[in-house]
Formats: sequence, C-alpha cells, structure tokens
Amino acid sequence: MKLSMKLYKIGLLSLGVLVVLSFTSCIGLNSTVTIRQNGSGTIQLEYRLSRMFEALGKLDGNEKQLPLPVSRTDFERTLSRVPGLTLNSYSLSQDQKNVIVKAELAFANLEALMGFLDASGQSVKLISEGDNRVMSMVLVKGIKNVDKDLENLVHTIFTGYTIDVRFTYPSPPLVSASGKIGQATVTGTTVRYTSSVSDLVLSPEPVELRLSWKE
Repeated sequence: MKLSMKLYKIGLLSLGVLVVLSFTSCIGLNSTVTIRQNGSGTIQLEYRLSRMFEALGKLDGNEKQLPLPVSRTDFERTLSRVPGLTLNSYSLSQDQKNVIVKAELAFANLEALMGFLDASGQSVKLISEGDNRVMSMVLVKGIKNVDKDLENLVHTIFTGYTIDVRFTYPSPPLVSASGKIGQATVTGTTVRYTSSVSDLVLSPEPVELRLSWKE
C-alpha cells in the first residue's frame, strides 16, 4: 500500500509531453519527429515502461493511466481521435524489467502532430511569427518541497531511464530552453533534447522548450 501511494504521488508529477508528451510512469523515451516543408511528416517512437506498472494493471486499456499509447488498441484509439494521423508500424516486446514499445506514425499536417503530442492543447502550442513557426513544449511544470522519501523513490525506480527526443525541420531551427534540466542542441536541421527522467520528475522549476523554424 505504501508503495502504491508513493507511485500515485509520482503520477502527480507531470512530465509534460512525448516527444514531447505528459509522462506519469517509469519510462525511457527515444523519439524522432521529422517535419517536411508542407507540414506533413513522421513520428518514430521507442519507449520502455517498467513492468511494475504492468503488475498494477495499467497497461490494458490504459488511456487514463498512461498518456502514451501502449497497446495496439491504445494507438487505434489515438488514431480515431486525431484526423490526419496514421500508424505505419507497431511492435511490443518485454524483457525482465521493461515493456518495450516501438512504433512509427505519419501525420498529414501540423495539426495532426499537435493532436498526438498533446490532446489537451495545454502543454504543446504552435503559433506563427512572421515567416516562422514556433512550437513551445512544457516538459515539466515543476514541483517544490518534495519529501526525502519520495525523492529517494524517484531516483531508485527511474534509474537508467532517459528521454532523448529529436525534431528535424525543413530548415535550420532555433531552440531555447527554460530551466536547468537536460541539454538542448542543434545540429543542421535537427534539435535534440536529452535528460534523465528522474531529473525531470524532480525539477523544482518549469522546463519548457521553444523551437522555431522557417516554413
């Protein structure tokens, strides 16, 4: 019961979005989003969820528990609510520690991409500024006054889990990041953000990425 309550508290520590998504579970994420000149593109995903959550019964019909789709049914549910989104490939496997999900999706336009990244429209926003498109993503809202027991639990169960997300644009992008968690770099037309999951979960301040590129 004590473990379940602490896991519940961890669930209250929002990690924002996938690729940019809100995470409320033990997870390691690798993602590449490629945006073409016309606004279409692909999303390549690979993420690892601790089997601890499988034991808690959260991987079947888990839309309300895990914002990221896990089963094929979850992906199909996502496709049904986001026009312009299609599933190119999907696989699910397990090892002793993790459930491993790999998928590739295609989006017909930026609206479909936004619908996948953040259905609520609260954590990911897209605007136009002159000839530029600007995407802002709140990765964490920040949490203060975390008790020591919860902090130790976060470090224990998130050890080895990282977030590594890339956005490739049709033109060289600019990136800025608020907060001191993780690292954002630009190479050519690709932005890459990396961080340990535990650092993000325990960040006392909001962490937000602001990405801009010419259309």
